[in-house]
Amino acid sequence: MSLINPLALVFAALAIPILLLYLLKPRRREQVVSSTLLWQQVALEREARTPWQRLRVNPLLLLQLATLAVLVFALARPFMLAPASLSNRILVMLDASASMQAQDEPPSRFEAARARIRDLIRSKPASSEVALILVDSAPRALSAPTADAAALLQALEEATPSLSAANWSAAVALAIAFGAGNPEVETVVFTDGAHADDLGALPGRARAVILGSQSENLALSLLALRLGESRLSALVRLTNTGTRAQRALVAVRADDRLVDARRLSVPPQRDQDWALGELPSEAQVVTAEIREADADYFALDNALYAVNTATVERKVALLSPGNLFLEQALSLLPGIRVARVLTLTAQAEPPADLYVVDGLTASLPSGAHVLWIGGSLPFTVTGNFTDTVYARTTPHPVARAVDWRMVNVQAAQQIERPAWLRPIIQARGGALVLAGEDPSKRWGRVVLLTFDLRRSDLPLQVAFPILVANAVDWLAPPLGFDIPAVIAPGEGVRLPAGAQLVFPNGEATLVPESGVVQTAQLGVYRFTSGERRGAFAVNFVNLKESQLRPNPSLSVGKDPVSATDRQLTEQRELWRLLAIAALALLVVEWWVYQRGLPDLRRKLGRKRA
Repeated sequence: MSLINPLALVFAALAIPILLLYLLKPRRREQVVSSTLLWQQVALEREARTPWQRLRVNPLLLLQLATLAVLVFALARPFMLAPASLSNRILVMLDASASMQAQDEPPSRFEAARARIRDLIRSKPASSEVALILVDSAPRALSAPTADAAALLQALEEATPSLSAANWSAAVALAIAFGAGNPEVETVVFTDGAHADDLGALPGRARAVILGSQSENLALSLLALRLGESRLSALVRLTNTGTRAQRALVAVRADDRLVDARRLSVPPQRDQDWALGELPSEAQVVTAEIREADADYFALDNALYAVNTATVERKVALLSPGNLFLEQALSLLPGIRVARVLTLTAQAEPPADLYVVDGLTASLPSGAHVLWIGGSLPFTVTGNFTDTVYARTTPHPVARAVDWRMVNVQAAQQIERPAWLRPIIQARGGALVLAGEDPSKRWGRVVLLTFDLRRSDLPLQVAFPILVANAVDWLAPPLGFDIPAVIAPGEGVRLPAGAQLVFPNGEATLVPESGVVQTAQLGVYRFTSGERRGAFAVNFVNLKESQLRPNPSLSVGKDPVSATDRQLTEQRELWRLLAIAALALLVVEWWVYQRGLPDLRRKLGRKRA
């Protein structure tokens, strides 16, 4: 039994004035009598100095205290949890977000929720219709409203948890389409309440079953690699999303060899970084994983993988009469082999992954990826402009983290650009940096600077090495394809059609004609396309989903939900019964006060006689 309004118990203090009334001596009025012989006891009481008297057991006192206790308890609104009585049309919403794979309810929150839904289906009346909705990043119906229990159980078995957050706003819209808000439809939500604030917009009759009881979790939130001077280093970040300090054993492996392991202490809601040096520079995959932890109820965030793309060498042909700043910026990039030439010959084999043309005229192979800097540009030049004051930057991978506000350019060229070549960094007089990909395949990808580096202070600015690194990574990705550095589970990755792909679990397949591969597994994916081999990693890094604490203030529809609601139950309040009991006690007290007590004593005396 629990109380909805426990603060009402303070009214129990009203028992104090009731007791005081029985402790005070009564004050009697004076009356002239013929003799004091029979009134000696009364005189003795009047002569007492203290106004108090000894508390005697009085039936009226006991009845009054009992009435007060019952009324105060009724104001506190006690209730008992009882099996819920559901309507004949039920809409069940099952949370399939990543946090539902927490293991504080064995084997997991998701499996515990599914077991409760099975009980609901099996115990429902034969005529009751149930519809099932699975809520993940793309909510969908598992079953239309039906009374067929076997079909509902079969649809429930096909449900699987996802590796992403739940889209509750879309789920509420889908529930409304299924009849939520109709007085005849009752919605039941099975969730841990994490990030489910949109459930407050759910119309009509709704209730929730809260899964999960623990919030302790350790997550690996960062694994970054860096290659410098033939040394590979790594940065590992351990995050404590729980409520108490924890210690964990974190191990780092290079390919299949253990490199180092360390115990890290992390305060609650804080991070702990660990920097490692001297990793094998030839390692292809680096793995960090949590081996031991004080309390960790979530396994998806216990491992991170990083592919060392620096092992993939990219050939860059630099056509330049000599530019020390440009050569140095290119040589500092990992996995880059630069060959400076003045002209290209027909015997130039094999072709380079990237051509950097600095102020020269060159005839490049068809489909070549080019970084073109000033000089004789491959497009029609219509004039020059000197108003090169920075105006704006268009979001693009080439311009990422590039601050152009301090760059000064003496003069730049205006060109007749094709539609696919778009301005990225613009001055008042025209475009300074352009980028695009030629759909006709005459060119591949092109990044174009409309000015000569020697007529600017760009090589002396911090923006220069960042711009060069961004341009090289976009023009000639390390793996030859546009694969993001951070890939979340469920994201699509584009690979060459027909390439052989090996999933983290060892299964192999061919990339479909669309070239898009779905990443439903965590780990390292390896692919082979012709002579090119590569790999990419899919990691679970979602600190919001790693927060396991069940929502303590979840509202479903118009009603708040207690975090202790673990079963499909309802609150049955007892205040009405208590109010009736208090009324009965008042009637008994009135009867005793008026005439019931003397009559009762006479009856008891007759029985004794």
